[in-house]
Amino acid sequence: MKVLFCGSGRCGLPTLRRLADAGHEVVGAVSQPPRRAGRGGRLRPTPVAELAGELGLEVMAVEDINDPRVVRDMAAAGADVTVVVDFGQKLGLPARSAARLGAFNMHASLLPALRGAAPINWAIIRGCERTGVTTFRMVDAMDAGEIFSQRETEIGPEETAEELETRLAELGVETVLETLEKLAAGELQGRPQDHSRATRAPRLRKSDGRIDFAADAVSIRNLIHGTWPWPGAQAKYISPEGRAVDVILGRARSLAGGHSLAQPGTVLDDLTVATGQGRLAILEIKPANRRLIGWRDFVNGYRVRPGTRFVSTAP
Repeated sequence: MKVLFCGSGRCGLPTLRRLADAGHEVVGAVSQPPRRAGRGGRLRPTPVAELAGELGLEVMAVEDINDPRVVRDMAAAGADVTVVVDFGQKLGLPARSAARLGAFNMHASLLPALRGAAPINWAIIRGCERTGVTTFRMVDAMDAGEIFSQRETEIGPEETAEELETRLAELGVETVLETLEKLAAGELQGRPQDHSRATRAPRLRKSDGRIDFAADAVSIRNLIHGTWPWPGAQAKYISPEGRAVDVILGRARSLAGGHSLAQPGTVLDDLTVATGQGRLAILEIKPANRRLIGWRDFVNGYRVRPGTRFVSTAP
């Protein structure tokens, strides 16, 4: 089939790579425009735009995919179907109808659960044990169209959002290819979603990463893993001299028990951290303007000792 690929983020890369190998003709790629990033503020294309260029595809970098001029360009590509993965803009009816057979989306959750921009993050933050990927017909309402195909997977106890995204991106490849195969054969059947079971996964804000050490250790661990690498689980470490060091916790383990008299955030005798319920064993931590390091390196470099504390960042 002739496919117009529409995507921006890393989650779409494996699918874009595999489409041609699976016998489909990719007639072009639509992506968000380059954004400034890094210390130098240099313009950088999206991961999908960069890969599409390497593959020799024509790339349309668009601020608004629903601009009539963009829709005309999409229609001119002559695609049979538009495949949308991790794009970041809502497609109106004209954009969805630009290809002969319309458009479908691959979403990184088991719809109707976790509709929205950040399903991978919220699956971990909310303590889900399983998640997956879904292909579905695109409609005006967000992530609410008929479901075509789903694949499910467990979430590992120490898996970060970054790692889960990598796995779901690969899982999504087979889901997209299966959907295309059925569409080409005229056998694609959708089933309606149960909208009463829908949950939301809104775009993360920086403030979503603030750690409240009065929460239980399991919830804090989930926040740490679910917000890595952005916005990161944010806190301040108070050194023995009283100096506050901004840190982002990168990986941790929740442990039962604790010290009933210890204030949440206090470093205990075994160098775990007291929480509202249970203890937090920090495994990896990133001091401000430094790289991610192991907990033992942080203990040695920042003179962590029992009685020193981690505190929440100011709202």
